[in-house]
Amino acid sequence: MTVRTVVAWDDSVESRTAVAWAIERARHTAAGHEVVLVRVIDEVSFIPGKTITPEDFHAASTAVAAEAARIARELPAARMSSQVVIGDTLNALRRYTDPASLLVVGTEARTYAHFRFAWSIGARLAATALGPVAIIPRHVTGTRSGVVVGVDGSETSTRAALFAAGEAALRGVELHIIHVWLVPPVWQADYVYDDLTLDMLGEEHESIVHDAAELVRRARPELVVKAEAVRGTTVRALLDASPLPQLVVVGCRSRSAVNRFVLGSASHELILNLDVPVVIVSDRVREAATAVGWQRTYEPIGG
Repeated sequence: MTVRTVVAWDDSVESRTAVAWAIERARHTAAGHEVVLVRVIDEVSFIPGKTITPEDFHAASTAVAAEAARIARELPAARMSSQVVIGDTLNALRRYTDPASLLVVGTEARTYAHFRFAWSIGARLAATALGPVAIIPRHVTGTRSGVVVGVDGSETSTRAALFAAGEAALRGVELHIIHVWLVPPVWQADYVYDDLTLDMLGEEHESIVHDAAELVRRARPELVVKAEAVRGTTVRALLDASPLPQLVVVGCRSRSAVNRFVLGSASHELILNLDVPVVIVSDRVREAATAVGWQRTYEPIGG
């Protein structure tokens, strides 16, 4: 379970949606939970030819402090603070990520091609963060309950399942563990699939989700856990689970150095089809924990 929530805020509709989600989540956390509101003045996208003046910094500091004060009134048991940072948005926010922190960002309404949306700040942060990242859409469709997590038997998905269990326990809701699989295309198979072969394949995949469920139940015996293996496509199985989830959690394995800004296929497609809050848990969480002993990897910057 994370002990700190960091919310990216710039007074946009998207960031206000992210703040509202973070506030609702923080209502269930223990007293003293730390909430940090971060305002990044992006010097890269600042008006060409115009420098960031002390007045600009002061105005941003005043605005974010006022928003932090408002949140503090709603969350009197939380430890609330705010900071202003000048720099590249991606790198600035990434410095606030670590294994014990949840970084929360909003998303823009997608009115353009998927390719551009794939390079949103949320997608890039999720691919490079050293801790879990929550990406919050402006609009959530349908009536929703419970937490869904996708597992595939990897260490990263196990970490995602344990994180999802913590989120479900925090909210007092059911955890739905889903493993999605497809029969390999016939041209990739060494033999023709018959009913017996498909049954054997199904049993293998059932064992993956069963093992994940047993691990979660041992860690969270108080939690109601539902587990199933589903034949289909990963994203649709997670987003269309019954009942519709209020939160979806997936793991993301690191890519090569060349592709380190690119999410895995399932995480990527989830963001492209976002209609519910999603948390991406990268295996870089493990790297950060090993490197710093689960201590924070950032130093406070800004005012």
